[in-house]
Amino acid sequence: MDTTTKSGRARVLGMFTAVASALLLIGGGLSIGGAASADTRPVDPTNPATPPTVDGSVLPTTQMDGVAWAQTVVGNTVYVAGKFTAARPSGSPAGSNTTPRSNFLAYDVTTGVLKTTINVPLNAQALAVAASPDGSRVYLAGDFTTAGGATYYRIVAISTATGQIISSFRPAMASQVRAIAATNTALYAGGTFTSVNGIATGYIAKIDASNGSLVTSWKASADYVVDALAVSPDGSRVYAGGRFQKMDGAANYGLAMVDGTSGAVLPFPTNTIVRDAGVNAGITALAATSDRVYGSGYVFGSGGNFEGAFSSDAVTGALVWMEDCHGDTYTVMPIGNVLYAAGHAHMCSNVGGFPETNPRTYHHTLAFSKARTGTLTNDGNRSYANFRGQPSPSPLTWYPDFSTGTYTGQGQAVWSLSGNTNYVVAGGEFPTVNGKAQYGLTRFATDSVSRSTMGPNNNTALTPTASSSTSGQARIAWTSTYDMDNYQLTYALSRDGNTANPVYTTTKGNNFWNTSAMSFTESGLTPGSAHTYTLTVTDPDGNQIARSGNQVVIAGGGTNPPPVASFTVGQNGLTISVDGTASSDPNGTIASYAWNFGDGSTATGSTASHAYAAAGTYTVTLTVTDNQGATNSTSKSVTVTANSGNTIAQDTFQRTVSGGWGSAQTGGAWTGSGSATQYSVSSGTGNIADAAGTTATELLKSVSSTRTDTTVTLTTDIAPSGGGAFVSAIGRQVGSVAYEGRAWISASGAVQVQLLQSGTTIQSAVVSGVTYTPGMQLTLRVQVFGTSPTTIQAKLWPATQAQPTNWQVSATDSTAALQAAGNVGLKAYLSGTASPSPVTVKFANYGVVAVP
Repeated sequence: MDTTTKSGRARVLGMFTAVASALLLIGGGLSIGGAASADTRPVDPTNPATPPTVDGSVLPTTQMDGVAWAQTVVGNTVYVAGKFTAARPSGSPAGSNTTPRSNFLAYDVTTGVLKTTINVPLNAQALAVAASPDGSRVYLAGDFTTAGGATYYRIVAISTATGQIISSFRPAMASQVRAIAATNTALYAGGTFTSVNGIATGYIAKIDASNGSLVTSWKASADYVVDALAVSPDGSRVYAGGRFQKMDGAANYGLAMVDGTSGAVLPFPTNTIVRDAGVNAGITALAATSDRVYGSGYVFGSGGNFEGAFSSDAVTGALVWMEDCHGDTYTVMPIGNVLYAAGHAHMCSNVGGFPETNPRTYHHTLAFSKARTGTLTNDGNRSYANFRGQPSPSPLTWYPDFSTGTYTGQGQAVWSLSGNTNYVVAGGEFPTVNGKAQYGLTRFATDSVSRSTMGPNNNTALTPTASSSTSGQARIAWTSTYDMDNYQLTYALSRDGNTANPVYTTTKGNNFWNTSAMSFTESGLTPGSAHTYTLTVTDPDGNQIARSGNQVVIAGGGTNPPPVASFTVGQNGLTISVDGTASSDPNGTIASYAWNFGDGSTATGSTASHAYAAAGTYTVTLTVTDNQGATNSTSKSVTVTANSGNTIAQDTFQRTVSGGWGSAQTGGAWTGSGSATQYSVSSGTGNIADAAGTTATELLKSVSSTRTDTTVTLTTDIAPSGGGAFVSAIGRQVGSVAYEGRAWISASGAVQVQLLQSGTTIQSAVVSGVTYTPGMQLTLRVQVFGTSPTTIQAKLWPATQAQPTNWQVSATDSTAALQAAGNVGLKAYLSGTASPSPVTVKFANYGVVAVP
């Protein structure tokens, strides 16, 4: 449900693509199953929440020159349906070493090499492929009207024994076939067609596998296009998905279950929760096992509510779980205890995965536990349906990096997934995987087949930084890293190159979106000695990276004269800038700078700036620390005054009030929403005891302005859980609508800054390098100025650091109801899934000035 996919989705569903129908794994054992999940080597592979997955390493695979829409695996052979003209070996650039292949090819799943004995040219694209459960034949379907030079109207059967067409099976489909699913005696087909062999049907049909005749006793009929099909392993149930709203005249919105023999509609209650159908939404894929049916969907605009994958009971149709990662999902593939999915997900925080980023980042393949392990959290983006409280799986650490292709013009990468107990195969239009050229087709294997070669991410934040401020001790700090197919990593810290005997070893789990600070303090070192530390990180597959840091001189060796602290101050209204670069150390270097601005705010770095909430005289103190840990401080008194006529509102909360906030120094009385008992003022903070699922607002209704610049410091007494805490500065409220800048503090500690218009998020950005802990003070600055359009911009940073130079989020808006002067205020919302509750949100140093 994002602007990048609207035209692409319309073209994909309306012009020449299809999302694969249920691709059941057919092979020598003719079954779906096997080891799979959490990462390649989870701590507890028997835990339903962390089953092992295939690894993220790319295996050499046949390439082609177009797009692969669908795949299935029979024994050791992968059958690929799509739109392409030639195949080429792995490693060959486009146009070299090519072998003609028209819209269909096969390759060996164990080697990735093209099967030269299987070649059935099609004169137009193939959109779907399915195999009979006994593995004796493979069916292809799509737009073609000839196969192997003979006439076959959009469906053809191929013998897996000979690689040749089975000529006795020759149904005539009136138009495009988009989905197929097979038993040993029948083929189920769905698409845009409304007749088979000249007999009227309703977008879905059952065809006799022996002779291609329409099974007229099967009465299922849809009112619009069928895009996905799957059949239960025993053949008793057929699952259909697509853009239809009715099946056999009964309401089945985009999703239906019918009897495999009669076609009679069976209950499928999942379709009362997952609602995707019509011209702007639909079910894109289905896959069935003995106990589950899995599906995926998309929506853009009206008519749908779900993007992501779901799991339902194969017999009752009841929802088992859903993952509502934002971004269309095109295919699902269950293997053992893992469900693999592909699409262009860009936010999975509702299910415990990665957050939205700005600019937006897409992840084209995901993996989830088969087991239901939790519930979805509150969706902070109101343009999406909120499935809070619905059952959910666990996201697994499997994030291979696909680049998007250009062949279809849709800006997509992976369109289809299939596999068996040892392999997952991906098909689409991607040019590279993990930075390696591998066009359109690739393979991933379990650790039992091929050990992963994808090691921990080697980024600069991993470099250890050593310091010594206590005699005989060294403190070494770094930021954890991540691995695309392993969650738990081992960190080994060694001194002076002795990597065989590390001084510290630990394990820690992280994903790419939630790295965190780590440190170790080594004692018993000789004062005055110099050391260098190396950090080695190893994943469970043995892949290893290492980084060495700075040399540190251990404190305590002889007399260390203290450094000299010195700084200058510049002032503009209520804002000062400080510069401590004149500080020096007689026998070393300045290692750190710490500022105290005299109003409870602090900062670090050689230079900093600070905006005071109120005029007055403040004592500014600079403390410098040298490279051996010695410190020295100096202070200056600074008097700040607001620019004449510039202050709109200010409140330092230097009073004690219960049952409300009383009145601000400038701006009049605060007016609170809801129960007055949740509001109080004490010790320099305005407090909101916010209960789970509630919104609390304090407004200064005496203020009316179209040009506001708000600064406020905020914190919470405990870490928010569930969907996190949302804390806003209201820059303009007109009646019940408002422009806000908001801090989202997630349960993982990740922090976002957001812009809102009347409760709808219009822009957001992750605040990099910040992991929130209870009591951490964040400063939020929000500007709202102008009319028709109004400019809204915000920045968010730790109060101990200097204010960022640039606005992190900025937008314009012309909503008619907000193009007038409005009130200012503060607001807090706590996720309905947060526990414990309430969480107390504390505000300090609130100030609003007029934008010049």
